[in-house]
Amino acid sequence: MEIIARKITGLIITNNLNLTDLEIKKIEFGLTCIISELSKIFMFLIIFSVFSVTDYFLVGLAFFCSLRLVAGGYHDKTYWRCFATSLTIFTIIALTSSYIHLSTIQRLILLLISFILVWRYAPVDHPNKPIISNIRRKKLRVLAVFLCIFFGVLSFLLRNDLSVAAVTAIFLEGLTLPLGVITKRGLENENFKR
Repeated sequence: MEIIARKITGLIITNNLNLTDLEIKKIEFGLTCIISELSKIFMFLIIFSVFSVTDYFLVGLAFFCSLRLVAGGYHDKTYWRCFATSLTIFTIIALTSSYIHLSTIQRLILLLISFILVWRYAPVDHPNKPIISNIRRKKLRVLAVFLCIFFGVLSFLLRNDLSVAAVTAIFLEGLTLPLGVITKRGLENENFKR
């Protein structure tokens, strides 16, 4: 993924010689992220299509990723670890939606736990892209809380199995937040010791 991003960045540089080193690094990082995510989604579509649970995957993807864009969460260090973690998350969503019936009360409890996690921990920034501004951090927290509530309400407008997929996705994203904080602290302590 990084090789492709580097080549595209090289093409961008040849067309725009006024870019600073920082701007070039941002472009390359952004392209790497986009290409990595698109490749994972493509592979997941194939995997979940084989098992006829594409609808659960797509609902889980929409709810999980939309909230994650604002709330952040745990990040793996490598593409393949991220792939495995993401595959695990979306498999849990598909299995839960396929085999477990959650009552309205159970879904509300999961959403309440998710809301508390988002309110307490969001936003969890990426180690390579820290949120420096306190104002931006507060705005992201408010937006994350709003989206958690909005998606929670929206999940009840879906048929029951898709509602379970949506609620499970929101809940799993909420669980990635404290994991992200713990991982980030570990990285900061590791860097401090050096």
